[in-house]
Amino acid sequence: MARGWNAEMARRDTLEHQDVGALLGQPPLEDLAGIGENIFTATGPVPAGTLHAGWMRSDDHRVNVLNPGWDQVGIAVLCAADGSVWAAQEFGRSTGADLPPITHETPPAEPLGRPEDDGPRCG
Repeated sequence: MARGWNAEMARRDTLEHQDVGALLGQPPLEDLAGIGENIFTATGPVPAGTLHAGWMRSDDHRVNVLNPGWDQVGIAVLCAADGSVWAAQEFGRSTGADLPPITHETPPAEPLGRPEDDGPRCG
């Protein structure tokens, strides 16, 4: 799901969330009771650490990353031919999962477990 959405955003050259609610109940997601999404783009290469730190420093994105109600995650990064970078994190909750409810409460910003702006990059 993350890989396909990256390709679609790159094709359209538009950073936007997909209608994840409309995907519930459709194959291959029929066993999910909830879906969340984080997305990112850059015009040139960025280290994976920069991307991760950016999501973790954003309240709305950190809610998804640290949410105890998710039990599935798919992560993909697309390095497009024009040098742009597209990334998506897709979060899911299995139907009947024995987990806390999906929360919208913002977890603390600190400590940021890995603040280094390093790691693999496109290019």
